Amino acid sequence: MEIGQVSFIVPQVVQNELAKLIKNPKKNQDITSTIDFIKNFKILPITGNFADKELVDYVKKNHAIIGTMDKELKKKIKEFGGSIMSFSNNKIILES
Repeated sequence: MEIGQVSFIVPQVVQNELAKLIKNPKKNQDITSTIDFIKNFKILPITGNFADKELVDYVKKNHAIIGTMDKELKKKIKEFGGSIMSFSNNKIILES
């Protein structure tokens, strides 16, 4: 199946949350890798205090595809008609 051109964007609220999480020594390496991975992505001006809440609200309004590995967030997004993109074994997985 072909889905066409894909553009990766990062909500500002996610970038802000990553900046806070990088201070956690247990998560520093993963967060640093994530920040490096997204550094050239377009920033979507979605702000707020909790990234998960803002992503769910965005899905409710826009029926978007959200990239995440967070199981609880995946569940919430699917409940509101969104789709999930994730990576597993060097493959892109699309769930709806």
